[in-house]
Amino acid sequence: SDKTWSQTVAELKTRRINHFKSIVNSELQKTDWYIIRSVDNGDDVPSIITDEREALRSQSDVVESELNSKTTKKAVMQYEFPNID
Repeated sequence: SDKTWSQTVAELKTRRINHFKSIVNSELQKTDWYIIRSVDNGDDVPSIITDEREALRSQSDVVESELNSKTTKKAVMQYEFPNID
């Protein structure tokens, strides 16, 4: 069924983008200790960790770009986030 949103298209985009960035941030927090340890002690961060973190940030950029390309409220709200497990 059709739904009416009181927010503008831009506001909906911002809300959805921020929501996905929050999901990505939660995933990044799981490996933040590697980065902190590297800064504190100079310990190496395993490449698998840096690759995973870069992939998460890249995916966030893709989602933001794709959402920003949407021109209707319905398209913004029907956009499905990729699985980042």
